[in-house]
Amino acid sequence: MDSINRKRGHIKSALDQEHSASCFDSIRLKHRSLPNISLHQIVLDTPFFEKPTNAPFFVSSMTGGPSESERINRHLAEACNELQIAMGVGSQRVSIQDGEAHGLNWSVRHAIGDLPLFANFGAVNLPHLKVVQELGRILDPIEADALILHLNPMQEVFQPNGDTDWREIIGHISKVCEWSPVPVVVKEVGFGLDVHSSKELISAGVKILDVAGTGGTRFADIEIELNKDISEILSTNDVFDNWGYTTTECLINIRRELPASTCWASGGIRNGLDIAKSMCLGASAAGIAGRLLQPATESTDAVLRVMRQFISELRITCFGLGVAAVRELNTKHILDDTRLD
Repeated sequence: MDSINRKRGHIKSALDQEHSASCFDSIRLKHRSLPNISLHQIVLDTPFFEKPTNAPFFVSSMTGGPSESERINRHLAEACNELQIAMGVGSQRVSIQDGEAHGLNWSVRHAIGDLPLFANFGAVNLPHLKVVQELGRILDPIEADALILHLNPMQEVFQPNGDTDWREIIGHISKVCEWSPVPVVVKEVGFGLDVHSSKELISAGVKILDVAGTGGTRFADIEIELNKDISEILSTNDVFDNWGYTTTECLINIRRELPASTCWASGGIRNGLDIAKSMCLGASAAGIAGRLLQPATESTDAVLRVMRQFISELRITCFGLGVAAVRELNTKHILDDTRLD
C-alpha cells in the first residue's frame, strides 16, 4: 500500500474508532459557590510563539497527504481563522517525498491567515533527509510558526515495512533544533511521552513537549487493521491495547521531574472541561484532533460548532472555579491533589 492510500485508510479508520472512558474522568475540580467573577469577562486569550489567539487550545496534527486532507485541513483552517485558534497540520513527509502534488501547500496558510500554524514531520524519517535544510520544503509553503516532530515507534512497528530502526534519532532531533528557524515541538502519537525521553528531548533543544497520551485516536489499532499480514506478528489484535501512558499520567510525571518544561496536552481531549483539567495539571495548551475530524470532513460550519462548544465549556469551567483567566489554572484547583505532589 502506497503512502497516499495508507493516509486515506488512516482517515477512514480514525472516523470509525469508538472511544472508551477517559483518564480525565478521575480528575475533579473544586467548585466555588461564590465565583466573584463575570462569566463573560473571563480571559481565554493565549499566545502561541508570541502570536495571540483566543483560546488555549489548538487543532492538533491530524492528516496530510491525500487530496481529501487538503479539504479537511481547509475546513479546519477556516474555522481557526474565524475563531482565532492555532493549528497544526498532519504529517508532511509526502511533501518532501512526492513533491507539492501530494503535500499541504499555501492554501492552508491562506485560509488561516496570520494565526499560528505548525508544520509536522516524523522524527524517524529525519535520517532519510539528504540535509536537514530539506525541512524548509515543509516550513516555507505554510509559513510555519513551529515545527512538530512526531514520535511514533509503536505505530511504525505494526506497519508493513515500518521504520523500526530508532537508533540515533535523538541526535537527528538535536540537529534539527540547532538548524530550525522556528521553535521545535516534539509530539507523541497516542502512547504518551515518558519522563526519560522528555529529559533527552529538552537536552536536545526541544522547546515544547506535546505529551499525546492514550485515550485519543489509536494509531496502532489503525495500522493493525490495515496490515493484512498482522497475524504473522500478533496472536490477537488486542495484545498491546493497554500499552503507554495516559495524558494525565504524562502531565503529572513530567511536571514532577521537569517543572520548568513547557507541555501541551493532547490525547483524549473531549471537551472544554478536559482542557481546563489538563491546564490544572501543568499544560500550557491542549490539542484537539479526534473530536474535530468528522466535522472537518463535512464543512467549516460543522467545525465551528464543535470549537464554540469547547470555548463555552472552558469558560463555564473557569466560572465554576472562580478563575478570571485560564492562565490562573493550576493544581490548587484540583480536588484532593495530594497524590500529585
